[in-house]
Amino acid sequence: MSGLLQGARSSIWRLSVVALAAAAAYVPTLTPSPVLQPTSTPILVPTATPTDLIPTATPTRTPTAGGPTATPTPGPSTTPTRKVAIRRIQMMDATTGWADGLVGNGEENRILRTTDGGRIWRDVSPVPLAHRGFGAFFLNTQLAWAWDRESGVIWRTQDGGQSWTQLEDSGWSDTIWFNDSQHGWKTNGEPYGMSFPSYDFQSFATTQDGGQTWEEQTLPPGGGFPFLAFPDDRTAWLVRAGYRAAWPGTPDLAVPIRIHMTFDGGDTWRSRRLPLPSETFTFHDRYGDIDVGSYLGGAGSCGFVSPAYSSTAIWKLALTCEEKSWMYTTANQGKTWIISPMPGGREARIQFITPRLGWLFLWDRQDPNQGRLYRTTNGGQGWNLIKRTGWTDLQLSFVDEQIGWAVASSCPEENCYWYEYVTALVKTTDGGRTWEMIEPQLAAGP
Repeated sequence: MSGLLQGARSSIWRLSVVALAAAAAYVPTLTPSPVLQPTSTPILVPTATPTDLIPTATPTRTPTAGGPTATPTPGPSTTPTRKVAIRRIQMMDATTGWADGLVGNGEENRILRTTDGGRIWRDVSPVPLAHRGFGAFFLNTQLAWAWDRESGVIWRTQDGGQSWTQLEDSGWSDTIWFNDSQHGWKTNGEPYGMSFPSYDFQSFATTQDGGQTWEEQTLPPGGGFPFLAFPDDRTAWLVRAGYRAAWPGTPDLAVPIRIHMTFDGGDTWRSRRLPLPSETFTFHDRYGDIDVGSYLGGAGSCGFVSPAYSSTAIWKLALTCEEKSWMYTTANQGKTWIISPMPGGREARIQFITPRLGWLFLWDRQDPNQGRLYRTTNGGQGWNLIKRTGWTDLQLSFVDEQIGWAVASSCPEENCYWYEYVTALVKTTDGGRTWEMIEPQLAAGP
């Protein structure tokens, strides 16, 4: 899982890479057609009275002893001393998880680990990390990688962050993803352009030894920004979409949109055209005397959440637009798609933990200080509104159908693009209907 929650909303041309853990394979009972618009339950079925969710803080509890059995290097004690600002969280089970957050004066990121459900965190960073320009990938409770995007240095831990090994410099990296302890993928590239921003791959590599060495593979084809997924150690897929800078409400997503796939670890690639929802149309544009191409119309400004879910059997992505949005599902590697309408909104956060069960959070365009949390139990063919909140962003981390955490953000000003968010760590034990605020504490250390 990657992608950091930042203080200001990302511009439309920033590379978005969302990676969700593979779950048990599920094959829909529907037989998909090239563009199947299924009849479904209503998109919006409120099940909760709208409330302004401002949870009351609960007392901090000292965690019980526990943790990895490996021999640790000298590290922090478990006595809480000061608060830490969590920016991204990834829980592995009901008690253990990882995060990155800001400590001290806020200039350095830290990789953090909890074993008590998020109240007490230990700083397990390999080195002090820059506020921006670093990445981390968490595979399970023990295995994780961290890297400096500029220097290319990669570190790996196999004991929950108690010790780290510096691996061979790999060169500048955008994204690193691991399917298991040995097999992984690495990409880097460069965005360019102002009015019509795009992205070029510079490297696409794989590792068979946990990141100690990397082998360059064939670059993915096509143009536009990539949205990548890596279901297994031989399979990768990505949607590539071109953008232009546009005023809200105007078309800005270039068409046609293509999905590219490799099934041999990046040696060769196949490409298919992504079908468009029947409610949309193609808008052809010119810039003065220059023909700048075709764009998606009929839904306002659009973007992607991709993958929304990715396993060897099921792939999901979301086309999220200001006025309308759609969930795409394929069970045959992109040959045909089920396209299901979903609540509209560009600023979408989506997490599926199985092919059927998922959550969607949307910033409310009609009320900029509010957000809406939805849940689906049928793979995105229908969504139930379960909570209206006073949050404007929500980075989700559910571990089962009831228990989940989130980094919740709210903007104190009318224009959320220019002001820092106020963030909080929250937890639910009833599938998102109610939330408890957690005040994370940083354990004391040398």
